[in-house]
Amino acid sequence: MENKNEIQKTQVFNVIILDRSGSMNRIRKAAVDGFNETLAGIKKAQEKFANTQDHFVTLVTFCSCEMNSVFNKVPVAEARPLREEDYVPCCCTPLYDAMGITLNAMRKHVKDMDDVAVVVTIITDGLENASREFNGSSIKALVEKLRTEGWTFTYMGANQDSVEVASSMSIRNARNFDYSSEGARSSMHKDTLTRLNLFGRIARMKSCESSLNMSKEERQNAYGKMADEAFDEEE
Repeated sequence: MENKNEIQKTQVFNVIILDRSGSMNRIRKAAVDGFNETLAGIKKAQEKFANTQDHFVTLVTFCSCEMNSVFNKVPVAEARPLREEDYVPCCCTPLYDAMGITLNAMRKHVKDMDDVAVVVTIITDGLENASREFNGSSIKALVEKLRTEGWTFTYMGANQDSVEVASSMSIRNARNFDYSSEGARSSMHKDTLTRLNLFGRIARMKSCESSLNMSKEERQNAYGKMADEAFDEEE
């Protein structure tokens, strides 16, 4: 007989959209190491919060000649560390296309799930300069819609005012990073800590009896609020 008080696990989709344009070559190893630290953090969260969460990983790298889904909604236990040969920077920065294509595909995947959190991080060392399918207005509208559905976004950028760029896309949480290996690693380390902070908050919420009666919309609002609080706490 089904236990009505059994905790329903949150399906957590960790989405990393990583610039692979030519200028990223200077911080190539740091980008690879930073993603691997993020992946290790998600694996740790899966083990620690296995009773309340199932974690999946999507990693998309992009340049103007290719958008590559290195991992596509893979259970975190099946995701392997990134290798330098998996990440070879070249050409230009179609940021809007990478975001639009990735986010729309993920939205289609999760739209019928009752308890889901999508945590998106965008990492780039330059501004949009090569998109063909999406523009700033369409990406802003898409992000605004997804935020009402409980999605959370962090924008991390170098060689730009990341707060201003993020704001233009209706992304609240933004970090600048120094255009160096140390800067990239430091920023991605902060992103890992922010994720772990959020996952801990989700676990605590799920342990409260009152959360059992929350509607889908109430959970979505709670996840968005907790993500903002986690970001602020790690700043």
